Amino acid sequence: MIGRGGRRRVGVEIEFGRLDSNRAAAAVQRRFGGAIEPDGPHRVAVRNTELGDFRVELDWGWVHGVADQGGVVDKAKTLLGELGREVVPTELVTPPMPAGRLPEIDSLVMDLVDLGAEGTRSGLFNGFGLHLNPSLGPDDLATDPIRRVLQAYLLESPALRIAIDVDPMRSLLPFVEPFPQPYIDHVLHPDYAPSLGQLIDDYLRFNPTRNRELDLLPLFAQVDEERVRRALPDPRISARPTFHWRLPNADIEEPNWTVAGQWTRWLRIEEIACDSAALNERLVERVGVLEGRESLWASLF
Repeated sequence: MIGRGGRRRVGVEIEFGRLDSNRAAAAVQRRFGGAIEPDGPHRVAVRNTELGDFRVELDWGWVHGVADQGGVVDKAKTLLGELGREVVPTELVTPPMPAGRLPEIDSLVMDLVDLGAEGTRSGLFNGFGLHLNPSLGPDDLATDPIRRVLQAYLLESPALRIAIDVDPMRSLLPFVEPFPQPYIDHVLHPDYAPSLGQLIDDYLRFNPTRNRELDLLPLFAQVDEERVRRALPDPRISARPTFHWRLPNADIEEPNWTVAGQWTRWLRIEEIACDSAALNERLVERVGVLEGRESLWASLF
């Protein structure tokens, strides 16, 4: 349920450089147990750990997929994967877990750093990020809670980007683009009260892309997959009952940066969303400020 803190389940996707999938998977196994199951030269699963199934892979779709039993294609994928690791991140994907166990993921991250993993600020071209996937319960898959979280996020997003201090390389990449201003104005109007279908349609109309800082496509595909597939037939969209928050940095070597700390930022969003009266006051106040600016501009010209 939204706003339940440590009892919430959250999945983590964290990108890093230099360290290969096999060594990272071994670090997962040492800390959480489970069985290592390779799936090609650059993708490894760690199954049946105490938290569930992990996946570690080079974040480059071409080097995975159909094999040709050690033939030319396999050899090319292996070689290019080794070369690509210099510029393409390795991604560790956790199962959904109780948020109260995120400090254990931070301990795992420290293990990875000790093994040589590099974060966003270790190199000029390290465009690595962190994704958090807060799980939603059945009662949250409805218009009102989704709308309120979206509105809270849009209100807080400018301050979040300043606080997170977006890495310059990440700001040049498309993966965590801010929402377009017309969509922000549309959703943050105090009278915005769409049906669930309209909420999805509005999102798809203004955001026909996976590249948004708060990607709602997995959640909307979970709610109404046919509607989403009809507008965006992208096989990479996976239906999941979760918000998909794409944080621009994975500052894994910074002593004060933690996954748990980023989760605290998300909980602030949900805290705002849960106070409907205060949220609506902020929406009304925002409209008043915008109208005041328009009136001032009109009076000057």
